[in-house]
Amino acid sequence: MQHPIETNQSRRNFWLGVLNGTFYITGETLMEPTLVLASFVSRLTDSPLWIGMIVPLRDGSWFLPQLWVSSFLQSEPRKLPYYRNMALVRALPWLAMTLVVLTVRDPLWMMIIFFACFSVTAIAAGLSGLPFLEVISKTIPPERRGEFFALRLATGGLAGVGASFFVRWMLDEKNIYTFPANFGVLFGTALALACASWLVFAWIVEPGDQNVKPPVSLIDQLRRAIQIIKNDPRYRRFIYLRSSLIVGGAATPFFAVYVQRTLDGSLSMIGVYLAVYVITNLITNFALARISGKIGYQRVTEIAALAGLTMTLVVLILILIASPLNLRGTIPSLWLIPVFILSGIRESSQGVAGQSLLLEIAPLSERTLYLGFTNTLLGIILLTTGLSGIIVQTFGLLTLLIIAILAHILALVSSARMRKA
Repeated sequence: MQHPIETNQSRRNFWLGVLNGTFYITGETLMEPTLVLASFVSRLTDSPLWIGMIVPLRDGSWFLPQLWVSSFLQSEPRKLPYYRNMALVRALPWLAMTLVVLTVRDPLWMMIIFFACFSVTAIAAGLSGLPFLEVISKTIPPERRGEFFALRLATGGLAGVGASFFVRWMLDEKNIYTFPANFGVLFGTALALACASWLVFAWIVEPGDQNVKPPVSLIDQLRRAIQIIKNDPRYRRFIYLRSSLIVGGAATPFFAVYVQRTLDGSLSMIGVYLAVYVITNLITNFALARISGKIGYQRVTEIAALAGLTMTLVVLILILIASPLNLRGTIPSLWLIPVFILSGIRESSQGVAGQSLLLEIAPLSERTLYLGFTNTLLGIILLTTGLSGIIVQTFGLLTLLIIAILAHILALVSSARMRKA
């Protein structure tokens, strides 16, 4: 696809950013938190507390620091030097974590050092998040941001398919690398891919900001952010939209668990669901790369909300009819295939449009504050979704499904109101 308004430099920046995503997402596949890291930690301890900390620690640490970073980053005309410095901070504990897994044999010390290094790396990733988005906002034209994020996800997902086979081979009991060396190799390979991604991104040519703001305290930055929410109705509805989508997705991890434990579903279907989800992600990302700029990022978020609402309703119907119709085994297992197709559409649409729409809404003069506050707020909301397990245990899955349905409806309403703002 040709874009005549592009310069050679903007095309170069675009594809360097895509390549950065390809390398990094492939590396993330090698350290997938719910499968690879959970399996690693489960070999070191029987406590579910440590296993349950992995995803909130990784994802929450990315979002939470960004309001604080915005308080001083807004005074810097170029954000890329800060990103380069944080890449080194991310790499060193990652390297230490890899070496510990390859050399230390005491399970307790291995787990303690692993979580210490993993925490530092995760927090440093969060500190890098805002400068990353700032550079993207300055180097990728608005009409191509959806295509940009879609291509990153699609190429990274495609390479991730090959990475998943590498994971399977490394963790095979017949492999020459036994525990914990097999995980050490995975962590080291992931680090090499991450370093390649950071190096590629460092080659992007970033223009300087003409009008920068002086650094302020975190409290002052928070006061300014609250004032923006009050005065900018479109941004306020965007916050409702993104927050609702996060809450709406809290029920998804329980779908397959419910079918297996309650309706005698087949455990082997997990592989089928994963394959369906990955393939749907790839197809959706490639499709959105072509159309997101034409239909608008707000429409793409509506696709995410509709897909999420539909998938949750499909599971709700299954719960309501399973007992009266005595559905067991094969039928409930197959019932979830379209659910995970819709889940793939939902997640891809969010990934493509979420940051793109925020960059579109944020005025140039306050872009750093908009990005930093939004991601910190969403990080807090993301951490609260950890309560979903308590809801299921106390009130049942049906209650969580109703909350998810209402959240997706709120997302659709918020999106519709954004047009009127």
